[in-house]
Amino acid sequence: MLFAIDPGSEKTGTAILREDGSLVSRQIVPTGTLAEHLTRQYAHHPFSHIVMGDGTNHRHLQPVAEAWIRTHHPEITFSLIDEKFTTVEGRKLYWKYTPRHGWRRLVPLSLQYPPEPVDDFVACIIGLRYLHSQGGVT
Repeated sequence: MLFAIDPGSEKTGTAILREDGSLVSRQIVPTGTLAEHLTRQYAHHPFSHIVMGDGTNHRHLQPVAEAWIRTHHPEITFSLIDEKFTTVEGRKLYWKYTPRHGWRRLVPLSLQYPPEPVDDFVACIIGLRYLHSQGGVT
């Protein structure tokens, strides 16, 4: 399994994906709790790789993830992946998993923004990009 991270300054999106690209779990957590979140998630869904988006805040969170790996599971590998346009793709994925109700069904998706943060869906996109770059998911 793969643990994907969309690094943010206040909140961080996370997702766990199988090698076939199917989504196992997704969450948004306070950025300062990433190490604890990794420990909790690993206990339920052991993963073998961590991938993080290379956006601005990765400079703060990459050392956290790498320290967690060194301390707890040195066999886990780590990589960065291009994060360009993942927010736009994450919004589209949000609507795929969250059907529109009421007036939202009448307004074209191109004119709507999700009513809640999509950092977890962005993490999923980051994970899918990594799998695609490895010759996995198309």
